[in-house]
Amino acid sequence: MKLLDKKIKYVFQIALLLVSITQFILAQNVSNISADELFDQALKKFQTKEYEQALNDFNKIITGYSYNSKTSISELFKAKIFLATSTDTDFKKNADAFLEKYPNSIYIDELRMMLVKYNLEIANYYNAFREVLLLIDKTSSAEYEKQAKKNGEGIAAKYLNEDQLQKFNSLFTNRKVKSFVLLQIAKNMIRAGNSESAKSILSEIINNYSEYEEHDEAEKLFETPYESVPSGRIVGVMLPLETDATGEYTSEPASEILEGIKFAIDEYNKSRSDKIGLLIRDIKKDPSIIEEIKNEFVSLNSLVVILGPIFSNEVRETLNEFDDYNIPIVSPTATDDDLTDLSQNFFQANPSFSSRGKAIAQYIFYVENKRTVSILNSIDGYSPMLAGAFSEEFQNLGGLVLKRESFSNSSTNFNEQLSRIYADSLILEGIYIPLSDNSITPFLLSEMTKYNMKIPVYGNQDWFTAKGFETAPEIINNLIFESDYFIVFGSEEYQLFNTQFLSINGKEVNRNVFYGYDAAKYLLTAIRNSEAGREQLRAKMISGMISNGLHNNIAFSEKRINEFLNIVRYQDGVFQLLDKYRISR
Repeated sequence: MKLLDKKIKYVFQIALLLVSITQFILAQNVSNISADELFDQALKKFQTKEYEQALNDFNKIITGYSYNSKTSISELFKAKIFLATSTDTDFKKNADAFLEKYPNSIYIDELRMMLVKYNLEIANYYNAFREVLLLIDKTSSAEYEKQAKKNGEGIAAKYLNEDQLQKFNSLFTNRKVKSFVLLQIAKNMIRAGNSESAKSILSEIINNYSEYEEHDEAEKLFETPYESVPSGRIVGVMLPLETDATGEYTSEPASEILEGIKFAIDEYNKSRSDKIGLLIRDIKKDPSIIEEIKNEFVSLNSLVVILGPIFSNEVRETLNEFDDYNIPIVSPTATDDDLTDLSQNFFQANPSFSSRGKAIAQYIFYVENKRTVSILNSIDGYSPMLAGAFSEEFQNLGGLVLKRESFSNSSTNFNEQLSRIYADSLILEGIYIPLSDNSITPFLLSEMTKYNMKIPVYGNQDWFTAKGFETAPEIINNLIFESDYFIVFGSEEYQLFNTQFLSINGKEVNRNVFYGYDAAKYLLTAIRNSEAGREQLRAKMISGMISNGLHNNIAFSEKRINEFLNIVRYQDGVFQLLDKYRISR
């Protein structure tokens, strides 16, 4: 036992010695330069974006010297480096530690502005606005307060809903903060077309917060005749935003579609005197909520159209609730074939599966001028539906389907199907292969190369993300397929849109944003070119009016299914837009 105690004592002494040596080495490393001099060196490296070297120097100041005038600012610059290099976890960890260690630091305002930026970058708009309010609450700097309010104004307008803003109003007691938040609530109500409630909030600011700058703006807004928003100029939005307990939208696809809708509305309202109101409601995938929204929407004579929902099952619930009301309903993304049969007021901005099969059949027959094809489709998913619509349409046009073969999505061998198809190689002009699971394409293309038949391949948009093209360049080099989206990233139109969207929303656009934007743009064009009212708008929409979109064009006829699809070609490793093809009904 005594021997064991001696060993423990020995190990402890060795550990103390190692700590002493480490401290001595650190002291030697920094003894030849002052903390101020080392900070100046680190700052120069930071300014030239030598972040790794700068971070090393800032760490030396923090750990190698006793606390001094450069310690806390070095901690701040560590956070700046993590923010600049997108190491989000490290930034948040350092920012939180800074707030705990230096609650009264002169750098707190700057750190909170960094936290605003961080939360915007990760799309946590609720926390970004919270940091804005904390800054307004605590800062003694007029300049930081001004910047915070400018940022907060944009966040509230573009990302937050009335419920979230009301929650902030109840969380803060500082009158300066409440004055600012109340003004944002009033503006939110004005944008939603709720002018009476907005005036009530504005009156509260005018009567109770006269010492703050929001008072003057509230007076101006109060005198603005927002009641003049014309009847028939409110767009209702129903999306599964999945709002959480803090009021944050948790459904990324739905919130991105909403961003596109809001961008289109803002774009329209900036250029016109006849403003469009936007009334946004979260359906939460709950039929009872859809019923509540119906009761609200049908009571508003000024609401002429509804955008949403986005999923086919939600559309069914919505159409069931709104069956007795003459309100046009436009889904940006739902694709089921029978939805337009359920209601004469439903419009499908994303073409149905049958439309897709018809579109590529027409393109092959009329544009490619092919008359004999074979079909190879999966028995799973939507592939049989696409194949059936294609076959029927191609033959109705006068074409001939030589063979129709099938496979399962678990297949890895396509020899039998392809041998039967390629038996007609002397008269075969194309093969239509609609996918529902693109994981099979490496096996399929590998088998096709064995036959060395350079027969054109046609398909659906799942080919966008298919694999194995590099293994069969001669087979696949003229692949042509239909798609409900194609974005020309190099076009001037896209570049301008993306720049404007990025400046406002802090992120680049994506496919979901365009689904919302193009659908809203179509409706705004129809509203602008029709008399106010639901019947007049519906008549305009089924007239065949075309709206040129960024992801696809939109046009409806009496069938109320979008008549446009993109025709895309894969050639030499690049996807190219051949046509925005209008389906002949």
